[in-house]
Amino acid sequence: MASSKHIVTITGATGFVGRRFVERLVSEKKYRIRCLVRHTSDVAPLRALDPDISFHYGDITRKSSLSAAFEGAWGVVNIAGYREFWNRDKGHFYALNERGAANVFEACLEAGVEKVVQVSTPLAFGVPDTIPFDEQTLPGRHPSNYARSKYLGDQAGWTMHENQGLPLTIVYLAAVIGAGDDKETMEVKRAVDGKLPALIGADTTYTYVYVKDAADAIARALIKEDSVGRSYLIGDQRATTRDYFKIIGRIADVPVPNWNIPESFLWPLAMGMDILARKTGKRPMMPLDVLKTTAAGSLLFDPSRGINELGMSYTALETALAESVAEIREAG
Repeated sequence: MASSKHIVTITGATGFVGRRFVERLVSEKKYRIRCLVRHTSDVAPLRALDPDISFHYGDITRKSSLSAAFEGAWGVVNIAGYREFWNRDKGHFYALNERGAANVFEACLEAGVEKVVQVSTPLAFGVPDTIPFDEQTLPGRHPSNYARSKYLGDQAGWTMHENQGLPLTIVYLAAVIGAGDDKETMEVKRAVDGKLPALIGADTTYTYVYVKDAADAIARALIKEDSVGRSYLIGDQRATTRDYFKIIGRIADVPVPNWNIPESFLWPLAMGMDILARKTGKRPMMPLDVLKTTAAGSLLFDPSRGINELGMSYTALETALAESVAEIREAG
């Protein structure tokens, strides 16, 4: 007898947010979960969540590899992408975040998928004229390749929504905090290890979201019946860079720097680091796109729609950072 459960295919399931989203969706008993993974992916943690999870091998940069994973799927959640501020090849951002997303959307149209959730970032709004901004705000200039590539991927989706009926919802996740993050973008490990020499953009304010809340928001956007054509800015925990590192210092009981270096003083050093990094292939301590992002100023948005329409409530930033610090300490 055929299963009556909806099939949901997830890209990026083995990543930081993806693993938590799969864990969250397992609790929704009306879905069968498929994960699009690469041959090099470690799927053991996902198998441990639910032995009924199925896996298809593919890559969002190769559209022909998506068909089998999307066939018969009711929904697709696209979490795959490149979440970083540096790569030796700048084209890598656009290959994954722009063209990869477009491949996913086109494959969804061909497969007749009924619900598509694209996971993006508020940085896709660039530096808008209005702060705090909301889902209707026109985007401004993009200070990083990450931000611009995500914006272009999202726009490809909206174009297909308007012209071809792609059943799209976009979830914009604030800076995600919690255990399981293997990226250096949030600088928690450097602070815990006492390797943070100074602050940059100390009084700039950013918005954060706990990884479990991020996963919950994606699930709620998927499940909500009338979310097609809607977008949601997710996260409400705000902190200046100075306060962010003070929280880490207090939790980890380590000193953190209090003095700030203006971005203008760092441009020559960052440019030199970038030139060297492109020769060696090793991520610079201070990527140029990070400096451009901090120089752009505070990133503040209105989270009301996610709270009102998705029923979101948010975990304290200190709780999210405590989980991250505990994992770092446990790993030694």
